[in-house]
Amino acid sequence: MWRQDCSRAAAKRALLTQAAKEWAIRAVGVEFMSVARVAASLGVSWHTANEAVLERAKTALINDPGRLAGVEVHGVDEHVWRHTRKGDRYVTVIMGLDPVCWTR
Repeated sequence: MWRQDCSRAAAKRALLTQAAKEWAIRAVGVEFMSVARVAASLGVSWHTANEAVLERAKTALINDPGRLAGVEVHGVDEHVWRHTRKGDRYVTVIMGLDPVCWTR
């Protein structure tokens, strides 16, 4: 009998490996790919890809206390998606604008 510990590559019963999750968040956050395109590339459902991106974003970004260190200029954008299956959906995006701010 031969066994190998793969727990560092993926959690038990996981649909995606840690490397796939890393690729997914980079594809969405840096390469501006849609979650649908990420899901198609990984061969999983939209919900599986979205959960992977959100999970990784929470651990890498939201839970990082230093993520806003050095940001002096913030931008706020609000958007509404109309005609979704569950009615209108709203999102508020807050971003640091320091690299593009020329005047103070």
